[in-house]
Amino acid sequence: MKKIGIFWIISLLAMLVIVGCEKDSSSGISDDVQSEMELQESVADEANEYLLDWGIDDGAENNMFDGYSSFSPSIGFPKIMDPISNVVRFGRKINNRFRRQVIFTRINEDSVLVSVTRQLNGRFVIFSLDTSVQDTPMIYRKPLTHVVKRKAIFVKRHPNDHNTDNPGRGRWRLQSVTLGAGASSPVRTIQIHEVVVYNSSGDSIVFTNPLETFLTVPGDIPTFNQGEMVMIRVKLENDTPNPVIGQDGATETLLLHYGRNLHHHARKRFTFVGTDPANGYNIYEGNWQVGQQPFRVRHAIVDAIDNGTIYESDPNVYPYNSTTWSSPYRVTPN
Repeated sequence: MKKIGIFWIISLLAMLVIVGCEKDSSSGISDDVQSEMELQESVADEANEYLLDWGIDDGAENNMFDGYSSFSPSIGFPKIMDPISNVVRFGRKINNRFRRQVIFTRINEDSVLVSVTRQLNGRFVIFSLDTSVQDTPMIYRKPLTHVVKRKAIFVKRHPNDHNTDNPGRGRWRLQSVTLGAGASSPVRTIQIHEVVVYNSSGDSIVFTNPLETFLTVPGDIPTFNQGEMVMIRVKLENDTPNPVIGQDGATETLLLHYGRNLHHHARKRFTFVGTDPANGYNIYEGNWQVGQQPFRVRHAIVDAIDNGTIYESDPNVYPYNSTTWSSPYRVTPN
């Protein structure tokens, strides 16, 4: 009888331990696993506008860049096919935005470095007018693959942290983000070396390494007053083996996408102002007036496109070829 009593006591204690464990993990998911899932959801969240990585998508062909009347490339370079003359519009139609590829690197117990890569697939579309046949509209399409990268740091929230300027899910919030760096794949001949942003007061921000430039959210995010005029100066080089030189003497076309978020998109063309004698980099300048509504996060994207992509029809000799840098910014009331 004594042995049986001890057996029942041990069995009863074991049952209590099992019941206690079930109570502590009623969700069926450990804290570590649930925390990791929340972090993954924060990175995958398309509504987190600080992580926007598809801002070069024009959405539809009637949204594409216009304002061109003609183009006359310089003579002296071999042409596999006739150049596309009288380009009136061009842009990108993204058909596939693949899921973000993410690498998590734990910095410490409360911080994680996130490296994000997104591949965009679609078509680069060029509209022109064939003047030899009564201005007949012509459309050319080239396949495109554009890969965008960005880094971010997420930190665990404190119990009383409800700051909406630091987006995230669950127990994680976005602490800082880098600029976005994008490029065509597999061909990319354009390298951006420097972007300088000037506000109307003459203050400037210099960017030279987008994926190592961390901006604290929201304190370091560039901020402009509504109605302010902002100027951007860009230095780049293009080592394409098949240069197509425009009337301005440049081998690429530079666009500024600005005011970009989930609902808005505007573009302007940069002006080629010459070559830096110290290093041979091409120099471009552009500006825009900040007319967007205050408080929303926007993105400005420097978009360098090789002229062969736009003005030559052979997709093998002149494939889609582009490099982009992007930065979030905020607008405050004037």
